[in-house]
Amino acid sequence: MNSKTGSPEKLWNRNYIMVLIVCTLSAFSFYTNQTILSKHLTGNIGATMTLAGTIVGLFSLTSLFCRPFCGLMADRMNKVLLMVISNMLMTVGLIGFAYAKSIPLFIAMRIINGIGFAVGSTAQVALCTCFIPKSRMGEGIGYMGLSMVLASATAPGLGIAISQAMGMKAVFLVSAAMPVAGCVLLLFMRSDEAKPKKEKRAIRLEDILEWRAWAFSLCGGMFSFVNGIINAYIVLYSDLRGIADISLYFTVYAVCLFVVRPLSGKLMDKKGIRLTVLPAMLLTAVSMIVLSQSTSFVLIIVSAVLRAVGQGTAQPSLQAGCINYIGRDRSGVATSTYYLFGDVGQGVGPMLGGMALEMITGLSGYQFLFYVCAALLALGFVIFEVFTRKKGLK
Repeated sequence: MNSKTGSPEKLWNRNYIMVLIVCTLSAFSFYTNQTILSKHLTGNIGATMTLAGTIVGLFSLTSLFCRPFCGLMADRMNKVLLMVISNMLMTVGLIGFAYAKSIPLFIAMRIINGIGFAVGSTAQVALCTCFIPKSRMGEGIGYMGLSMVLASATAPGLGIAISQAMGMKAVFLVSAAMPVAGCVLLLFMRSDEAKPKKEKRAIRLEDILEWRAWAFSLCGGMFSFVNGIINAYIVLYSDLRGIADISLYFTVYAVCLFVVRPLSGKLMDKKGIRLTVLPAMLLTAVSMIVLSQSTSFVLIIVSAVLRAVGQGTAQPSLQAGCINYIGRDRSGVATSTYYLFGDVGQGVGPMLGGMALEMITGLSGYQFLFYVCAALLALGFVIFEVFTRKKGLK
């Protein structure tokens, strides 16, 4: 620890590595069951497609309502303790999934799990920044994002394999074991550097939202909408198409993200945010059109590659560009605003998708959803083009 700056002298310090491990366990816990939850709800619990989509999306909407207060708690409480509490809530919700036989109980467990994930994901970022050198903040936060990529690559396949071998109860119990392991690690963390700030003034609206970040956040939310649709319905879509091994979609997608994400930030720094975000939005829109027409495993994989290149370039650029535009002194509320829009997109996507699939049955319903995603991204292209030109952003 540098005594003059209050910042760690090296990035790969003990506490930073432990936070990364806890983040990875949390991400694995989420993705292991997320992509097969709709199938479990409709096949084992008796939920309609609309209700299943609503329950899947409820996770993100819970995060939406909790996240502003999570940020305040992260500032005013011990961050390690807050992460322990969040992991315990996630565990309770996941164990509840394993034994819930009624829809109301499942909804209650989904809310508890969502609260835990919202608190944890916010506290993770706040805690992690305590252990990153100020000169390497972008790099350090970037590695945090890769933990989510790693989980999205391998956890869906793990969840599907466990469900096929041992059933859905085993999937939920394995998912629950991951935040438990995170709690154990947190108990051994040296948290002297993570003391909470003493703050007694009343909560103000500007503590929660940064309106100047709206364009970055809105476009980021559009990508989250697409993520919500893909995570909730691609397994059902592939079943309808008769395409096997759909878990490889997530593997290919994540491998491409690993390649693209480290390069996109450097490209944005050198060439500007317009060059990274605008083409990437169009490329992601094309990926959704390809997915809608996919009749073979090869086309599914092509759509995964196109989406990974598009989102892997645009999303980190949007988040970094948002903080650069607002300023480092308001980076916390800028990030919170960006995440709020993401929560809306991630939550609303499966809900509207479930409603659409009940109104437009069969293959046409899924194709309609993917066309809507493509149109939304095209609209985002226009919005960001006008915004960046008006503000003189390169």
